[in-house]
Amino acid sequence: MNALSTNEIEKFYELLIKKISLLSKLDVDDVKLIKSLFHFEHYKKDEPIIRVGEVADKAYYIISGYMKYYKLLESGDDLIIHLYAPDNFAASLDSFFKKERSKEELTCITDCRLFSISKTNLEILFSTNEKWGTFGRKLMETFLIEKEERIIDQISLTAQQRYIKLIETHPGIVQNVPIKLIASFIGVKPESLSRIRKHIN
Repeated sequence: MNALSTNEIEKFYELLIKKISLLSKLDVDDVKLIKSLFHFEHYKKDEPIIRVGEVADKAYYIISGYMKYYKLLESGDDLIIHLYAPDNFAASLDSFFKKERSKEELTCITDCRLFSISKTNLEILFSTNEKWGTFGRKLMETFLIEKEERIIDQISLTAQQRYIKLIETHPGIVQNVPIKLIASFIGVKPESLSRIRKHIN
């Protein structure tokens, strides 16, 4: 991947700042703090970000690209826990907050451009003032609500309904992620998803 100019990276910071500002009103000092604590990184397609057995000491904001958070089964297949799209935060939460070795992996499906923040820097951010503590709580609420919604969907929706919901909420995932990974994410076999796709097209 070619090196990026300072102006390009600055534009990426603007995306991050816009995302954070949805949860917390920012002033000039807040923007400076964000730029000092979040660091730009890029990864290539199929490159792992978090490996099994490692302690995940960073959380990420995705500028571009798609990632899979998954458990590798004894069969050799990937059990997809989550698929991440641009303009979202991603992390191995248990490993990150508990400082334990990760039991799952986070890997790039495509080339990815990211901002990372270390756990130490995140704690600095949250302790800066009450505003950032509130931001942290809101962010965790978002993660928990999303997790609960996914569990409810797996129980209450049919496979076809889950796939249609994915199309409606995350069309980029459907367009950029291999069908095998999408099938695992919604809890069906790839051949079953192929039939669903033919039925709704």
